[in-house]
Amino acid sequence: MLNEDFTCIAVDMGAGSIRVMLGVISKTAVSYREIHRFDNEIVYQQGCDRWDMERIVVEIQAGIKKAMDSSNGRVCSIGVDSWGVDFVLLDHSGSLLEQPVAYRDKRTEGMQDKWRKFMTDRETFRRTGINFYVFNTLFQLLAMKDSAVLKSASSLLFMPCYINYLLSGVAKNECTIASTSQLLAVDGSQWDAEILGKLGVPEDLLGGVIEPGTRLGPVVSKTAGEHQIENVAVCGHDTASVVVAIPAENPNFAYISAGTWCIVGIESDGPLLTEEAMELGFTNERGFGNSYRVLKNIVGLWLLQGLKRHLPEQTSYPDMEEMTMEGGETELVIDPDDPLFYNPQSMKEAFDTYFSKTNQSIPSDFSTYLRCAYDSLCFSFRFHIEKLEQHSGQTIEVLPMVGGGSQSEFLNQRVADICKRRVISGPVEGATLGNMIVQAMALGRIDTLDQGRKLIRQSFPGRQYLPEKVSMDARKRYDYFLNLKHTQI
Repeated sequence: MLNEDFTCIAVDMGAGSIRVMLGVISKTAVSYREIHRFDNEIVYQQGCDRWDMERIVVEIQAGIKKAMDSSNGRVCSIGVDSWGVDFVLLDHSGSLLEQPVAYRDKRTEGMQDKWRKFMTDRETFRRTGINFYVFNTLFQLLAMKDSAVLKSASSLLFMPCYINYLLSGVAKNECTIASTSQLLAVDGSQWDAEILGKLGVPEDLLGGVIEPGTRLGPVVSKTAGEHQIENVAVCGHDTASVVVAIPAENPNFAYISAGTWCIVGIESDGPLLTEEAMELGFTNERGFGNSYRVLKNIVGLWLLQGLKRHLPEQTSYPDMEEMTMEGGETELVIDPDDPLFYNPQSMKEAFDTYFSKTNQSIPSDFSTYLRCAYDSLCFSFRFHIEKLEQHSGQTIEVLPMVGGGSQSEFLNQRVADICKRRVISGPVEGATLGNMIVQAMALGRIDTLDQGRKLIRQSFPGRQYLPEKVSMDARKRYDYFLNLKHTQI
């Protein structure tokens, strides 16, 4: 229990930017401030799309030093979270063998079909609980099968676990980030030996799996200077950290994490492993406290980020929302799950191709593309929320909206209207807050997850959006969306 303020550093690694945050938790409140932020971009090197890991490490170290200086030595611990599936390979001396390949690289194209020669989709899903995304670690390793670099590797660490290794010298993969790989057994306690065997990957390459909240030991890197700081393996997957920070009082909730990827999911005591769950694209990633995050990944605000490139550079997202509202309703609908929208050269052309193949008209006004993108995302949210309700047996009454998209009043209200449920917005920096809460629990400064969520609720009271009546056109478009989904499924 907190008797004095608890100060910690949360490193939140995103595919677009990386932040080093300084957090303080008191008896009554949680606060944080951004100390250092830098852009994170995919670079093309040695024939692949890669992450510039050496630059990332230098910038994180600089951010930690700034945070230490800013805190006057009060920092007790540090934790790291990041996006899923990507990893580094280390040699026998613990050095990088190569810059890590990014999940958007095309090397995984065709790998799911290749994997089916080793194991059926149904069996892979049953064994791991993880659904099939072209970027899964399983497919990345399959693309590397028998390669020289994989043969010479002595350790594979997921992104946050590699940063932890540089901080504390402990090379361990944490459960929530490991579960995104489609290599971990569905119970989360060990790697699936049969899958690894078919990949030709020895189990000791990945090492043991540790639970979120594990204390790794003192930070031994020069970054900490003379200070005694504990490195905590928080929920290494950023979405798992976000879910820790969801401040909902009503347990009957489904969360929407609105970012480049949008994630719709529920907390559950067990996985959802039915054949229909697999066909619908639901996946079962691990969460804090031996929980499961039954969720659907949806190509999200990536749609709007792509469309933004077709507008003048100075156009802001609020400008785009204003264009959308001024443009009014449209009959056009897309399915964000369609592969066309995953990584197109031109997002507008991807929309046009989709409209053509589904016998819809090509818009003459750009605001129509924007309205179609916003509303189609909301239709997708509603569809997957209703399916989660149906398959889990859990009534869903409230939708906490977290992530960058939760700052949009337009999007929040549109989600409430189309999904016909109450929406509560925020917090924006959910991954940072969840990261902090797990650190505090690991060091015995917070007793329970409920206590941590209560502190977040007190500190970041979200705005409530109640559903309003939508037009008949919107209802008809949702019916058309359902037709598109059922055709695809």
